[in-house]
Amino acid sequence: MSSMRVLLMHRSLGAGGIEAFVCGLANELSRHVDVTVCTITKPNPSDLFYSRLSDRVTRESINKAGGSINPFKTIINIFRFIRKGNYDVVHLHGFFYFYSLAIILLHKRTRFFYSIHSDALKENNPWDLRLLALKRFCFRKKWARPVTISKTSKKSFSQLYHCESELINNGIPKPSVTGEPVMDKYRITPDTKVFIHAGRICPEKNQVMLCKVFDRLIKDGFDVSLVIAGPMHVRSVMDAIEPYLSERIMYIGEQSDIPSMMNNSFGMCLTSFYEGLPIVLLEALATGCVPVCTSVGGIIDVVKDEYNGFLSATVSEEDYYQAVRRFLNTSCSQVREIRQNCIGSFNNYDIAITAKKYLAHYRVG
Repeated sequence: MSSMRVLLMHRSLGAGGIEAFVCGLANELSRHVDVTVCTITKPNPSDLFYSRLSDRVTRESINKAGGSINPFKTIINIFRFIRKGNYDVVHLHGFFYFYSLAIILLHKRTRFFYSIHSDALKENNPWDLRLLALKRFCFRKKWARPVTISKTSKKSFSQLYHCESELINNGIPKPSVTGEPVMDKYRITPDTKVFIHAGRICPEKNQVMLCKVFDRLIKDGFDVSLVIAGPMHVRSVMDAIEPYLSERIMYIGEQSDIPSMMNNSFGMCLTSFYEGLPIVLLEALATGCVPVCTSVGGIIDVVKDEYNGFLSATVSEEDYYQAVRRFLNTSCSQVREIRQNCIGSFNNYDIAITAKKYLAHYRVG
């Protein structure tokens, strides 16, 4: 194993796309270098991806006592933790303001890398926006070396920060699936086509529009059902979804084995207003679950319409309805071919490839 010491930091490792990526990257990097993962919040035993970290990965936390986070105290504690750890590489994932002091004071002795996991502007929280001038300065000076995850996110980064970033596509380990018919209980008839949507319940995921589309499809006589899985983040969105829930449109909460559910579904729905390069999309490709997506963010870099998925022209209800309807009207032989294309497309997004690119960038970045 190399003597390089790498620290990956994120707010937490509960459920979510970035959390899944950090876990997967840490596990793969730990085959080659010394890796530590540090969360800002105190880990919970039920945190999905914290529990999936390899035994090779050292685990740390800034807020060991739990409870609410004091932002200013956290900024100082992160600085002290990184300085004391004497890491060669510190790879950060969102929440720039938490790391700002460490970047300013330690950039000469430690190489900082910062992944932008979404549209460059929209990944900024309110505090990051207040520090946008500082953030731009740090990127331009390479005090923190920016990494983007798709061609679209790279373009948005250049437009916002007026400097270049390293493009390294997201990746995941090829998921193992149970092969069990876990979605059969959501079929109303033997021929029901079950779709799954996996993601936190929040405005940017556009689940209200998704429910409206499936409500229309059901009223139009299509034998379909929609299963929505994910943690409830915004109550008002859940309230707007609830009138559409029925035996054919179901919310089942947060689930721990989404790939197995995809493996047994007809299609995967992704209706976001904006995205980076969604982990849930890569999981769909890996399991051969045909994605039906809005044409936003890095999705358009991955999905080719009617080749390895279906794209709606816009994020409107009508356009997404037409995209799902096109899929439903596709012949069985074409669907089988699209599924095979999905599996083939995943080869570009294996975490082993992603980790090798990060290691190379760490060494020369």
